[in-house]
Amino acid sequence: MSMQNSGKLVSNSESNKPQNEIANLAVRTLPVQPEAPEDPDMNAVYLKAYEGKVDDLIKLLAKVAGSKDGEKIIKHLPGFEGKNAVKDLQKHPETFIKSFLKNDDDLESLLDTIQDSKLGDKLIALLERTPAGHNLFKEIADKIESELTEYNDAMTQYDEDLTAYEAELEQFINPAFLPAVDESVADEIIAAAEAEVSVEDAAAAAAQTEEEPLVAEDEVVVDEEIITEDEVISDEEVVVDEEVLVDGEVVIEEEVISEEEVVDESITPPVSGS
Repeated sequence: MSMQNSGKLVSNSESNKPQNEIANLAVRTLPVQPEAPEDPDMNAVYLKAYEGKVDDLIKLLAKVAGSKDGEKIIKHLPGFEGKNAVKDLQKHPETFIKSFLKNDDDLESLLDTIQDSKLGDKLIALLERTPAGHNLFKEIADKIESELTEYNDAMTQYDEDLTAYEAELEQFINPAFLPAVDESVADEIIAAAEAEVSVEDAAAAAAQTEEEPLVAEDEVVVDEEIITEDEVISDEEVVVDEEVLVDGEVVIEEEVISEEEVVDESITPPVSGS
């Protein structure tokens, strides 16, 4: 078979493949993990929530600074570390209000401590004992929640997307959730592949045959058994041409000896009467 013909066979085998082979294969795509929303800048949130309320906060601190609990808490707050800071706060709260409004870093540190620390929790609980403190921190809490609405909505959506992603990922990696395979289609694909391999093997064998050199006649070796003149292969062993001289004449005796008989190779000629 020539290479040209073998190429035609391969082409025909490809054309005989099922047309719906690709359509029946299950295309599976790894699910994409959702991205979590960026964490909000809480310092910016606190600054916006306390906007216009810093003076109210400092005045409340000045009122509770004279109490034992108030003094213990306030002297550990950022901006009140000085030896006489608590006493100065009671006497001149306006000085501290102006200082915090001019220095955003100090104000951010103070608000972060109040809103996000155990010390701040104790301070809020102390200030909320007064009606003014209760109303102030309720308003602050509402503003913070409002500022975080967009972030909270984004987090809710992220949680839903993450749950769906985890379920899809479980289906992707768990063999129990793999789509059922149509065995008939798989058998057709395997049969087509085997047929194509057979055609390729046949083409390769044909090409190899064409490339092999012919053996010259004088190089042909025939196994023959050469029998010498002294050897005879037969069911019977034949002894021929024994010459005996009798009375001056040559007598040719032929004697056939079967395989079971013993031949005496020394023949004594008969003795004449003379």
